[in-house]
Amino acid sequence: MQAAWRGSRRVAVGVAGAGLVCIWCACSVERNYELLSFFFDGVPNPRALPIASASGDPTLMRQSATYVVHAPFRDERCVECHGTSFNMEGVESNVCLKCHEEEQTRYPVMHGPVAATACLWCHAAHESAFAHLLKAPVRDVCFQCHEIEQLDTERVPEHADAEVSCIACHSGHGGDQRYMLHSAGSGAKPEGSSGAKGGG
Repeated sequence: MQAAWRGSRRVAVGVAGAGLVCIWCACSVERNYELLSFFFDGVPNPRALPIASASGDPTLMRQSATYVVHAPFRDERCVECHGTSFNMEGVESNVCLKCHEEEQTRYPVMHGPVAATACLWCHAAHESAFAHLLKAPVRDVCFQCHEIEQLDTERVPEHADAEVSCIACHSGHGGDQRYMLHSAGSGAKPEGSSGAKGGG
């Protein structure tokens, strides 16, 4: 009986410890990636994809039909994100909440990285050759976490079609239903799909 009690106490301490790790790590996904990935499998590296503005010739990037620039960067309002000390190392996803705080609770079903303030896993901070300031083509961004082998390609053949964008069916930030599917017949568009360059 005492051994069983000790065993359950160890489990409770382990769960509480993991909970504390989660609470502490949630404050800064980028800064605590090494710790998160030590405790949990499948944590995507927030630095796995290059920031789009640094991944090639900026002139070519700006010629892209889907080029977009973040408004503060375009308008040279650097202090909005970097502060007056302009500490490049100190800028993490939580700075995005200054302007985009409502995104974390916008939908009944939220996408995990959005709820965890991991904006920079998917988005470039300054400019991108890809719509929505994505760091790479949509499928590449999604496959940081969602491996093609894990997707049901029999019932949903679009999952296997490299030409189909994930956000044609799913919202990147969240939705009203499971899997964050766009409502059928609602004419819903992915967030930020106005097509206007230079949005922020």
